[in-house]
Amino acid sequence: MIALLRAVSGLIVWAVAFSALYGLQGLVCAAGWQATRLGPLSLGRAMLVLLWLGFLALLAWMSWRFAHGSRDFLGLLAIGLALVGLVATAYTGAPVLAGSICL
Repeated sequence: MIALLRAVSGLIVWAVAFSALYGLQGLVCAAGWQATRLGPLSLGRAMLVLLWLGFLALLAWMSWRFAHGSRDFLGLLAIGLALVGLVATAYTGAPVLAGSICL
Protein backbone atom coordinates (compact mmCIF):
# COMPACT_ATOMS: atom_id res chain seq x y z
CA MET A 1 0.00 0.00 0.00
CA ILE A 2 2.84 2.41 0.81
CA ALA A 3 4.49 1.67 -2.55
CA LEU A 4 1.26 2.55 -4.36
CA LEU A 5 0.95 5.82 -2.45
CA ARG A 6 4.59 6.59 -3.25
CA ALA A 7 3.88 5.88 -6.93
CA VAL A 8 1.10 8.48 -7.17
CA SER A 9 2.63 11.03 -4.78
CA GLY A 10 4.23 13.06 -7.58
CA LEU A 11 0.85 13.78 -9.14
CA ILE A 12 -0.72 14.41 -5.74
CA VAL A 13 1.96 17.03 -5.00
CA TRP A 14 1.35 18.60 -8.43
CA ALA A 15 -2.40 18.86 -7.68
CA VAL A 16 -1.69 20.42 -4.28
CA ALA A 17 0.79 22.85 -5.85
CA PHE A 18 -1.70 23.85 -8.55
CA SER A 19 -4.43 24.44 -5.98
CA ALA A 20 -2.15 26.28 -3.57
CA LEU A 21 -0.76 28.58 -6.26
CA TYR A 22 -4.12 29.62 -7.60
CA GLY A 23 -5.61 29.86 -4.12
CA LEU A 24 -2.77 32.16 -3.11
CA GLN A 25 -3.25 34.15 -6.31
CA GLY A 26 -6.87 34.80 -5.34
CA LEU A 27 -5.81 35.81 -1.85
CA VAL A 28 -3.16 38.17 -3.25
CA CYS A 29 -5.75 39.85 -5.46
CA ALA A 30 -8.38 40.07 -2.72
CA ALA A 31 -5.94 41.48 -0.16
CA GLY A 32 -4.30 43.91 -2.58
CA TRP A 33 -0.79 42.56 -2.02
CA GLN A 34 0.06 43.03 -5.69
CA ALA A 35 0.37 46.78 -5.00
CA THR A 36 2.91 46.39 -2.18
CA ARG A 37 6.46 46.57 -3.51
CA LEU A 38 9.17 44.27 -2.20
CA GLY A 39 12.28 45.35 -4.08
CA PRO A 40 11.82 44.74 -7.81
CA LEU A 41 8.79 42.48 -7.24
CA SER A 42 5.43 42.98 -5.68
CA LEU A 43 4.79 41.19 -2.41
CA GLY A 44 2.16 39.04 -4.12
CA ARG A 45 4.47 37.93 -6.94
CA ALA A 46 7.29 37.21 -4.47
CA MET A 47 4.99 34.98 -2.43
CA LEU A 48 3.77 33.14 -5.53
CA VAL A 49 7.30 32.61 -6.88
CA LEU A 50 8.58 31.34 -3.52
CA LEU A 51 5.67 28.91 -3.20
CA TRP A 52 6.21 27.68 -6.78
CA LEU A 53 9.95 27.21 -6.21
CA GLY A 54 9.25 25.36 -2.97
CA PHE A 55 7.01 22.87 -4.75
CA LEU A 56 9.56 22.47 -7.55
CA ALA A 57 12.26 21.74 -4.97
CA LEU A 58 10.03 19.19 -3.23
CA LEU A 59 9.27 17.39 -6.48
CA ALA A 60 12.92 17.43 -7.55
CA TRP A 61 13.89 15.93 -4.18
CA MET A 62 11.16 13.29 -4.51
CA SER A 63 12.37 12.37 -8.01
CA TRP A 64 15.94 12.06 -6.78
CA ARG A 65 14.90 10.06 -3.72
CA PHE A 66 12.73 7.65 -5.72
CA ALA A 67 15.52 7.19 -8.28
CA HIS A 68 17.69 5.79 -5.48
CA GLY A 69 14.96 3.45 -4.24
CA SER A 70 13.58 0.15 -5.40
CA ARG A 71 13.55 -0.81 -9.09
CA ASP A 72 10.37 -2.87 -9.16
CA PHE A 73 7.34 -1.77 -11.20
CA LEU A 74 5.92 0.56 -8.54
CA GLY A 75 9.37 2.02 -7.89
CA LEU A 76 9.83 2.86 -11.55
CA LEU A 77 6.29 4.21 -11.69
CA ALA A 78 7.06 6.45 -8.71
CA ILE A 79 10.14 7.85 -10.46
CA GLY A 80 8.23 8.49 -13.67
CA LEU A 81 5.22 10.11 -12.04
CA ALA A 82 7.40 12.26 -9.78
CA LEU A 83 9.14 13.55 -12.91
CA VAL A 84 5.77 14.10 -14.60
CA GLY A 85 4.65 16.04 -11.51
CA LEU A 86 7.84 18.11 -11.63
CA VAL A 87 7.39 19.01 -15.30
CA ALA A 88 3.67 19.69 -14.84
CA THR A 89 4.36 21.96 -11.85
CA ALA A 90 7.05 23.83 -13.78
CA TYR A 91 4.72 24.31 -16.75
CA THR A 92 1.51 25.22 -14.92
CA GLY A 93 3.27 27.44 -12.40
CA ALA A 94 5.53 29.33 -14.82
CA PRO A 95 3.00 32.16 -15.39
CA VAL A 96 3.70 33.43 -11.85
CA LEU A 97 7.06 34.66 -13.17
CA ALA A 98 5.76 37.14 -15.71
CA GLY A 99 1.99 36.87 -16.11
CA SER A 100 -0.44 39.40 -14.76
CA ILE A 101 -1.38 38.49 -11.20
CA CYS A 102 -4.72 40.26 -11.06
CA LEU A 103 -6.86 41.33 -13.99
